[in-house]
Amino acid sequence: MTKLQKRYPFQLLRTHVRTIALAAAVLLLLGTQACNTTKKTTTTEPVKPVSQERKAEEYLAQTIAWNTFSGKADMHFESKDQNQDVTGNLRMNKSKDIWASIIALGIAEVARASITPDSLRAIVKIGKKAYALSYKEGLELIQAQVEFPVLQNLLIGNPLINDMPVKKAETKDSLMLITVAKDDFTELLQYNKRTGTLQELQLSSEQRGFTCTIRYEKYGPITGQQPFAFNRYITINNKGQEVKLDMEFSKAELDVPVETSFSIPASYERKSIPKK
Repeated sequence: MTKLQKRYPFQLLRTHVRTIALAAAVLLLLGTQACNTTKKTTTTEPVKPVSQERKAEEYLAQTIAWNTFSGKADMHFESKDQNQDVTGNLRMNKSKDIWASIIALGIAEVARASITPDSLRAIVKIGKKAYALSYKEGLELIQAQVEFPVLQNLLIGNPLINDMPVKKAETKDSLMLITVAKDDFTELLQYNKRTGTLQELQLSSEQRGFTCTIRYEKYGPITGQQPFAFNRYITINNKGQEVKLDMEFSKAELDVPVETSFSIPASYERKSIPKK
């Protein structure tokens, strides 16, 4: 048995597939147990200040515009029985697909995944295992309703659910607090009044027993001078089960050519992921 096989036991895969749904973190879809990796520091420029007299709708309209995305992030994940670090490479075409590669020990690719609005496919290089599910089957596995646009919004840094009507808007010190709601979901957004950037998001559904809090930090300009939060700190509570995910991007590019082709080698064994 190799060093990687000892560190990445096969039975952990199901746990991480569930984790991705709860945290809407695609890069953890194939995450396996890892040793610590060194966090990278990204040098960024200050974001240009904006008027403090903006209306709620103006804050909500300040979203990142993109067609393709390429990024790299160091991630730390914690749950009741997991504590791990991995590095993820990410590529996306808006509304079409998400491609992710998981790097262990800073050097070795251990897994790869492709998610579209219709499918979820993955390969694990250790043991040559392959998984292919419909997107609906993936939602049933993780026991959460996470629509495809939500995954892409989380990774880009936009509010998770768009087009929700404003229920309340108020200022508190240096923040603009905006509450939007639709169906059984409520989203509280905290914006910095000086920069207009999103500082914290709280998404909740009392009916589903679900809450998600995301803190956005270390803003810097990327393509088109759009402000991008290079650091995200995510806490998910789904029916009493809590997970935490920290994402620290060292690379983020918009509207560059991305290669998202995905195939399952013939030598890989097709496997199913049993429900818990």
